[in-house]
Amino acid sequence: MSILYFIILLTNLYDGNLKMENDSNKLLNIHGVDYLFHMTHIDNLQSILDQGLYAHNNKYQKVDISDCEVNSRRSREEPIYHKSIHSYVPFYFNPKNNMLSKRRSIQDDIVILILKRELILSKGALFTDGNASSDATEFSSDIKDLNKLDWECIYTPRYYSGYHDGGRKRMAEVLVPDYVDPKYIEGIICNNNNTKSKIDSISDGKYESLVHTNYYF
Repeated sequence: MSILYFIILLTNLYDGNLKMENDSNKLLNIHGVDYLFHMTHIDNLQSILDQGLYAHNNKYQKVDISDCEVNSRRSREEPIYHKSIHSYVPFYFNPKNNMLSKRRSIQDDIVILILKRELILSKGALFTDGNASSDATEFSSDIKDLNKLDWECIYTPRYYSGYHDGGRKRMAEVLVPDYVDPKYIEGIICNNNNTKSKIDSISDGKYESLVHTNYYF
């Protein structure tokens, strides 16, 4: 292979990747996806900021806020790469969903991480049109399939139960395999000033913390 041919090959590959990234960003803009979100207990925050986010059952997690019944269904394989759903780090387009609703009693201790949307372009990443634990949910690795999601249901400020299958659709997910570096964290949301003070102490002010009660129930 000549050097010229190799340079042309690399250039075409770069141009192709750049076009795909530009097209993906346009699609995310169309659907109003500015960030992705991950919710966790504040007792897990220190390890997340130090070590990053790991898939389920990682050694750094101190408090598991997930639903036991739902967890049993997430041990099954997804249909694209045939990996356990538990082997992915889950993110939501909108964190104000059924998972958080079921944890209202402890939501003062639940923080919502704001993450860069580019995670959806991670190698091996998937997204779903609803709760990944549901048999009715579709999985995809093709960014163009974002057009199939019910964005009105996902983002409506009204209660989503008014939509057909709204509880499932609202929980549309982005699934990133294995691990996410803390460099993707943009900020941390909580619902009271006391928790905000704890966040600022844990993060040493390195991450912006925001009190946003409208993200909670």
